[in-house]
Formats: sequence, structure tokens, C-alpha cells
Amino acid sequence: QLKPSRREPKVGLSDHPLRSTLAMTEPHEVLQSQIVLGVCCFLDPCDLGSVEAAGWDRQCVVASWLSLRTAVEEDFAGKPWWKDRPTLPEDSKEALRELKLLSRSFASIPVGWAACIRRLSATDIEIHPRPPTLSRPQSTSSTRGGAHHGGTEDYVGLDQGDQQRPEAGRRLVPPRLAGVPLSLGSLRGEAMSIGVRLTSQRVSRVGEAFLLGAEFVAVEGGMGVFTGVYFAPVSGRVFVSFPGAPEGLVSQPMPSLEVSSAAATDLEEVEAFMLVSASGCVSFGRRCGADGPVEWSGELPHEFFSAYVEERYASLTFQIDQLDEVAQVSVAWFGSELPADLARTMPPSTFEAIWGTHEW
Repeated sequence: QLKPSRREPKVGLSDHPLRSTLAMTEPHEVLQSQIVLGVCCFLDPCDLGSVEAAGWDRQCVVASWLSLRTAVEEDFAGKPWWKDRPTLPEDSKEALRELKLLSRSFASIPVGWAACIRRLSATDIEIHPRPPTLSRPQSTSSTRGGAHHGGTEDYVGLDQGDQQRPEAGRRLVPPRLAGVPLSLGSLRGEAMSIGVRLTSQRVSRVGEAFLLGAEFVAVEGGMGVFTGVYFAPVSGRVFVSFPGAPEGLVSQPMPSLEVSSAAATDLEEVEAFMLVSASGCVSFGRRCGADGPVEWSGELPHEFFSAYVEERYASLTFQIDQLDEVAQVSVAWFGSELPADLARTMPPSTFEAIWGTHEW
């Protein structure tokens, strides 16, 4: 979602770069170009593309693309990136297209995960059950402290009691809890929302292999630590992981799709949503099929997370060893607000599900 959509002009007509060009043209042409420029300054990318296709004054349109790019880059400038900020194309339209794609694209997926977690495009992932040739985890040490993220070290260390085995100490690829964060995050005090689409021949067989969540990054003692909150749209459960802890929390704010609907065994698509408010509260939602009702978890209070949180990143997290069916996950949108049709379905309710202990 590119902001602003109905924007104020960033450059006044009196000091616009076209002023010197307009001064050398005929008076009626100057008036016409000033009108075009004034109109273009208020257009969003879609409308600006339409007037360009209609053959409006080229210089005015080009200048307006540049002005729009500047406005969007200013909006993105203060946001955190999981990896280094990308270099954008010189062409303003291409740069805007790249920024829109980057806002909902994945930061990194290690090549070594490809047998189970495969990038299909910048916004689409396909997941497969772990092949028999890849070892399965024997203990919870590989998930101590939360998910292992793509682009970071995924070495799981030596399991206690297994150090004498020949295969001890090798990498588990992918790890049993593998996180794929989005490239763009949000700072403390900023809202963040995301919508994804899970598809499979039988969604019920995906189970808790796919989790939509957020990584809260805090700085404590000069080091970055992660607290994760995850939602399994198929089972309806919500999980919380804490830094360095083998145990977390689990609750059931929504019923499992496998038991809540007689048709769940044939369900092929589920949409999942997450909203992190400016205050740091988290809500999850889901919808079965394009026309199904939207269910919400209620709002998880910000007290669950460290007071030192600086950045938040949306993340797709996978538990491959719980997967029984090939599935695809696509990022439908990412932004600061929920789409209007979803926002209307979200009740002002608190998170009321009972919490229990969960061993990762």
C-alpha cells in the first residue's frame, strides 16, 4: 500500500522544476501545463498512469512521477529493513513499482531450505514435507529462543546426550521452526498489518506447519533479542516464544478448522490476517474462502512484549515436520492499516483465551 494516495503536492507551482520550461512557452500553453501539473500533483500511482496513457502533457506527468516517488521514499525512509536498504532504479515509475513489491516481499530464504521451503516469487512460498533423506530433530534445542530466520545462522548446535553420535552437530535444514521475515518492518509506535493466503488441496493437512506472526526486536544489554507471537490459521491457536526460553505460551482463541466445519477436510484456501497496533497490541484474523465470515482472536495486550522493543517484523514461520500436504503461502498485502472491508469486521474485543505452557 503506497502512501500518500490523495497527497498534498510536495512542490509548489512557483518553485516546481518545470517553471523555467513553462516560462519559455506560449501563454495559453503555460496555463494548460500549470492546470495539468496542478491536477497531477493530487493523483495516486494508478490515476497518474491513466492520465499518462491518455496523452497528458509529458513533462508534467514525468515531474509528477518524480514528486510521487519523493513522497513515497520519504514515507519509507524512517522504516526498518531486515537487511540493507535496496538500491532503487532511476526511473520513477520503476522505483515506485519496486517499493510496492519490496513492502510485501521476503527478506531472505536460504538456498539450503529449498527441499522444504521454496521461494516461487517475491511474495509466494511453496512448502513441502521434509524428505526422508533429511534428518528430523530429536529434541527441542533447535527452537530454543524462537524461530531461526532466513538470512541468519541456522546452526542448531549439539543436542544434549547426542554429542557422541556421528551426525551430531550438523545443520538441520531447514530448522524445525523456520522463520521467513518480510523485508520491511515497523518502528515502535507505528501500526503494521499483513494479509496472507494459504492454499492446498486439503488445508486441514497443513495443520500447524504454517504460522503467521510477528517478531518483536528489543535491544537489551546492547544486544538484539526476539520475542515472537504466531498464529496457526488452521488450528486456531496462538503461540508466544520468549528469548532463550525452551518453553512459551499457547492459547486457543478460535476453534480448529478441522472440527469447526464439516467441509473443512475439503477446504482449499484460508486467508489469515494480523494487525499490530501503534501501541503494540496484536490481533489475528482468518477467513475461509473468499466469501466466508471473518473471525478475530481479540487484542493481545502489549504487556506480553519487552518494554524495550524497537522494531517489529511480520514473519511467515514454518514447522515443516508437522506438514502432511504441499501448500503455498502468498502475501496478499502489507501496510499500516487493515483494508476497509476487514477493518469493519474487527470487533473492539480483548484477548480472552486461556494461556497454557507450550514446549517448543
